[in-house]
Amino acid sequence: MRPMIHVQPAQEMRVDFAVWAVAQTPKIRTVSTNSFAVPPRLFVEVPEEILIGALVNGHRYVSPDEDAATGQPPPGTPPAPAPGSPEADAAAMVAATSPETVQAAMDAALLAVDLAALNAGGDEPGSELPAGGDNPATPEEQPDGVFLCPGCPKEFTTARGRDTHARQVHPTGRE
Repeated sequence: MRPMIHVQPAQEMRVDFAVWAVAQTPKIRTVSTNSFAVPPRLFVEVPEEILIGALVNGHRYVSPDEDAATGQPPPGTPPAPAPGSPEADAAAMVAATSPETVQAAMDAALLAVDLAALNAGGDEPGSELPAGGDNPATPEEQPDGVFLCPGCPKEFTTARGRDTHARQVHPTGRE
């Protein structure tokens, strides 16, 4: 038996779906009083407007048109950050500038870190970074491709990963 996609159109679209179904060659079969068995090759040709609100194989069909009309992001899109949050500020900055400008701003912010604040820190997340940290290794002693956090014993494979960790786990009071 060939696999079929079971479509139960929304009540207000049943007549329109039936009109479409009987116009197909061969005609689309009904499997109940309100459900149709559509071959997969024909399912991609079903008009979008008659699928909105339908159940397809037991799952509600949601079209991109419906998402746009309700203001919902498409499936798989991460939720938008809360307004005023650091994530929203970063997203606005990225949207308004080129990647090079963003990187330059991040580099400038890192260079502007007050070294005295770094020397006064503690070991808890959220405290300032200590000067030498828990990593006594000097750059000469570090193996190639290993980037040590100056505030804790974590190792990273990239400088970017280390710097991101340091900003998130060991904030320096920049705001």
